[in-house]
Amino acid sequence: MDLGSRPALIVIDMQNGFCNPDGFMAQIGLPYEPSAEVIGPISRLLASARNAEIPIYFTRYSLNNDYSDGGLLLEVFPAIKDTGGLIRGSWDADVIEELEPAEGEVVLDKTRYSAFYGTDLEEQLRAQGVDSLIVCGVTTNICVESTVRDAFFRDIRPIIPEAGTAAVTPELHEGSLEDFRYGFGQVVSIAEIESALEQRTATSA
Repeated sequence: MDLGSRPALIVIDMQNGFCNPDGFMAQIGLPYEPSAEVIGPISRLLASARNAEIPIYFTRYSLNNDYSDGGLLLEVFPAIKDTGGLIRGSWDADVIEELEPAEGEVVLDKTRYSAFYGTDLEEQLRAQGVDSLIVCGVTTNICVESTVRDAFFRDIRPIIPEAGTAAVTPELHEGSLEDFRYGFGQVVSIAEIESALEQRTATSA
């Protein structure tokens, strides 16, 4: 696999709301378990990225108390409002404890599916010379896919760890992975990323 000359890692929306049985997702009747199952693989990615000292970003889907910045999301999933889900600063919107960002790692709050929309992510990546982006998190077919597409449109090569993303059904997950393979980027294993980062570290030592 090709990491590019300056890779970064972004962890998409690994929040209590998506990954915890008490989060909004479970409350509105969507399975949270697939999101919870990728905590371990993403922990491995974080450990490798930290060891390799590449830039690390986290996103949080987080909205105003009155949902005035929620846009069409609340038309598609109106029940979110009933649960008080994803309100900025709430437990539901926090990154899960198991993947707590380390000091110096950037946490971006976003109000749309893509990590690039309405944030300064692109400017931050450009400032650090990032040319490839390892995209993990949830959900594969919504926020991960939106971020992958937006990275591709900006000529930042997406790398997608197959076991580091999840959707509410296997069909939705696999469908997005097929899209990625066909037209957007590299779909690889966690082990391949670990190995490539280890080699990069050894080479630069």
